[in-house]
Amino acid sequence: MKNRWYILGAGSIGNLWGCNFSYMGYPVTLVLRNQDKLEKFHAAEQRLKLSEQLYFVDAELSDSPETINQLLVTTKSTDTKAAINSIKHRIAEDAKIIVLQNGMGSQDWISDNFPSAKVAWASTTDGAWLSDDFTVNHAGKGITRIGSPTNIYPWIEQLGCGFLTVELDDDIHATLWRKLAINCSINPLTALFNCQNGELINNPDYLTEMASICREVESVATAVGIELFDGPLIENACQVAELTAKNYSSMLQDIRQNRQTEIENITGYLCRLAEAKGVSVPTNQKYLKKIRELEDNSG
Repeated sequence: MKNRWYILGAGSIGNLWGCNFSYMGYPVTLVLRNQDKLEKFHAAEQRLKLSEQLYFVDAELSDSPETINQLLVTTKSTDTKAAINSIKHRIAEDAKIIVLQNGMGSQDWISDNFPSAKVAWASTTDGAWLSDDFTVNHAGKGITRIGSPTNIYPWIEQLGCGFLTVELDDDIHATLWRKLAINCSINPLTALFNCQNGELINNPDYLTEMASICREVESVATAVGIELFDGPLIENACQVAELTAKNYSSMLQDIRQNRQTEIENITGYLCRLAEAKGVSVPTNQKYLKKIRELEDNSG
């Protein structure tokens, strides 16, 4: 039997990958955050559902005694430390760990805390949403890029046998940086102005702010030796905003539902790095402060 994959973070992407692992013949266990979620899983007949297809998987709480040899981390980046610490005693020293999250910072934290593990980082353009806790909808077929910043792991190639498109990425750090750059350019603005992505390119005032954010992000990327795109970041950000014009960013959805956003691992990460490198990023600092204020007021 293939080695079991544990999934920490049973949201839309975590559940989509649970289906994908099951499709490939791996046993799957969802590590759920509380007893209420576990009871809902049992009420859902212990399965995940995708496009009318049922995938029977297991679920447990973090205090289960079984050793974890293969782990996919799909929690929100802000929840990473608490979630990982709740199962840290169960993770094998040489475990395979994939970190698939928005933002940056948590990837390094996991790599540093598990120095003997085979840690890979991932970025996806797959779109997914939940119609209930354990029914996932694959809204947009994309690509998941997986790689290690320090090693080459042959086992990553085996993950391309499912229904999700997987590519081995030999510069995953730059790939994550490009996604970070786009997220910095779009998410805080949509959250603050309470708008769909497309409104950023249709409103001259919003577009001016977006261009200022992009210039600062490019300055930080240059300072750390990252080449973002062939053209200016603002062109790429506008293209993404146009392609996702009707979408509401995850940050805006978090604000609307009074949840903590991932701002600390997006704009916050950029601002901390800028400070360390002596790069001025006043526009990004302004939006970091404003989103923090929104979070405080919504709490």
